[in-house]
Amino acid sequence: MYVARVSALAVPLTAAEQNQVYRAAEAAGKDVDEFMRDAVLAAANDPLLAALEQAVETVTARAQADRVRHDYATD
Repeated sequence: MYVARVSALAVPLTAAEQNQVYRAAEAAGKDVDEFMRDAVLAAANDPLLAALEQAVETVTARAQADRVRHDYATD
């Protein structure tokens, strides 16, 4: 199992942001590490993001398939 190093995911937070995270973790009944882990994984598995990525692929594929050829008159 691959475990990401904390230093690779660490981001600086202002004091106000840290307080907000601590309050949210407490409200969720979790310790800060568990709360942050769950939040990061939920964001990484966001279904809207996955749908947007799929939409880009679909639109790109359709644009290629629906491209109109205008060179038929030169044959």
